[in-house]
Amino acid sequence: MIAIVGAMDEEVNALLVYLKDKKTSTLHHLDFHQGTLNGKEVVIFRSGIGLVMAAMTLTICFENFKITHLINIGTAGGLNPNQKVLDMVIPDRLTYHDFDITSFGNERNFGPRNRFIYEADKVMLESFRSLITQERVWYGPLVSGNQFISTQSQLDDIKAHYPEAEACEMEGTALANVASEYKIPFIIIRSLSDIVLHPDNSMTFNEYLLKASARSARLCFEFCGNLKL
Repeated sequence: MIAIVGAMDEEVNALLVYLKDKKTSTLHHLDFHQGTLNGKEVVIFRSGIGLVMAAMTLTICFENFKITHLINIGTAGGLNPNQKVLDMVIPDRLTYHDFDITSFGNERNFGPRNRFIYEADKVMLESFRSLITQERVWYGPLVSGNQFISTQSQLDDIKAHYPEAEACEMEGTALANVASEYKIPFIIIRSLSDIVLHPDNSMTFNEYLLKASARSARLCFEFCGNLKL
């Protein structure tokens, strides 16, 4: 069974439109929607916003359902000035940008001395690459933290330590961390809500959210059909 998680109701509800034979169960006040998505058995749920909520809800899922793969859909802020709103970012590896234990020798970068780097499943990445032909997609690192990045000082800090990062957000690395602990292969699918502090940001978040949720749901549906389990 594939676990599919989104941070917000809008993301989850857009995907539930495609779900067949839906059966909903509630665990610890969380709704888990089981059924089939493009021929694959899935459970879809909302994590809530932030690293702790993401880790908690995914752990509950893993402890109560027989999960073989994880797909996380959602939004992110772009860090590459060549990107555009609604571009896709598919990270090959993830880490926390605001987790700082450099005093103990763990570096804040994507180098070998950061032991909190998590790699997406290569088979799932290749399956996504073979599916997507017309979307603008960026493949590369992603960073997560308990911050909405909206100031120059925040952006400068990320750029100083993680210059290769394509996007930043608030759940992906926590989900990758938990999936890695459970040895569950995963892929993170992000659509860009904005390019951080870019002067050409024109679409409001509310305008973006409806468009992005519909796009993410469609791509996730197509990806499930393309995924060989």
